[in-house]
Amino acid sequence: MAWKFRKRLTLFPGFRINLSKSGLSATVGIRGLSVNVGKNGAFLNTGIPGTGIYDRKRISAIPGDVKDQPVITPEGNRFTQYLPPGVTEIKSFVPELLTSDGFFGLKESILKAQEEKASLRQEYHSAKAQHSFSTFLLVISYLLLFGIFIKWFKNNYRTKKQDAVDVRKVYEDFKLEIDFNLDNQALNEYISLENHFDLLSKSMKIWDVTSSQENDMVKTRSAASSSVGRTPVNFERGQLDYISMKYIPLKLNNANGGSLYIYPGFLVMPSKISEAFAIIDFRDLHFEHHAQRFIEEEGVPSDSHVVDQTWRYVNKNGSPDRRFNNNYQISIVHYYEINFRTEKGLNESYQISNLETGQAFAGTFEKYSESLRKLNWSSVVQSE
Repeated sequence: MAWKFRKRLTLFPGFRINLSKSGLSATVGIRGLSVNVGKNGAFLNTGIPGTGIYDRKRISAIPGDVKDQPVITPEGNRFTQYLPPGVTEIKSFVPELLTSDGFFGLKESILKAQEEKASLRQEYHSAKAQHSFSTFLLVISYLLLFGIFIKWFKNNYRTKKQDAVDVRKVYEDFKLEIDFNLDNQALNEYISLENHFDLLSKSMKIWDVTSSQENDMVKTRSAASSSVGRTPVNFERGQLDYISMKYIPLKLNNANGGSLYIYPGFLVMPSKISEAFAIIDFRDLHFEHHAQRFIEEEGVPSDSHVVDQTWRYVNKNGSPDRRFNNNYQISIVHYYEINFRTEKGLNESYQISNLETGQAFAGTFEKYSESLRKLNWSSVVQSE
């Protein structure tokens, strides 16, 4: 059984992605077995080296083929949430719609790795159950004495135990290997991005901004021109369990959808409710960021700057409205906001309590993104 599991791993030899001044390229495969992944889809290449015998077979559907696209109605392109009139939801489309055109092939390979991981998980649980049953048989055979004379029970137990150990190891080790080979300039910029992200993740508060609504300032007597819905989240380093690489991606957790994983060459957004995910090209990303004055009624984080004061109910000139006996003072703080958007429907906004770390991260992210755009690369994978 163990040999069967080890042999199937050769179907996923891994990717090598080069990011340099000459552009981006990627390699995958071994001699006689390789995969071409690019904007035209994924192809399996097989052959016997030195003989001229060669075969090429498509292993993914044709990108853009109507039959291959998910059928999603206008009402179904977002996870349904009923909001009050006038409230705008800040949320991405479902991941099936978000993948950048040049990454369908890579997505196909990751999907296959994801499916294989799930299959191995089932087979591991099956092997573990068989091991447990063989243990039960062995114990019963000894209790009834005939196990002392019949070696089959002990041999069966040893075999099932070893199978369970082997399958577990293959399951835990199985990942699609993706290797980013960065030139010195890109590597330095990405390391800088990682460092600033680590500082950003230590901010006292990070909120996922999930909705926005314009305020009628006359009616509400509020100093705020708009109000937002937000949920506290955290930023961290985190791997997807079916992808392996030496760079641990930057994970931006998301309150109302899948988290964002930032890799050196692209972003991955898995679905929160299914196995689906999107791969987003850095060049398709619209990254917006700015400092903002925010009227904070929930308590001011210790790493934020209070820049002014206002009142719960104010007059047009900003003075407190004395008609309200329960009127109270509110702090105005400086936060930083970062937004990730694409034409295909990515739409995520975050509010950072620490203005300085937010600015520093945004600056390094923008610099790294701009460097990738200047490379003018084509995300096509060439076989070895």
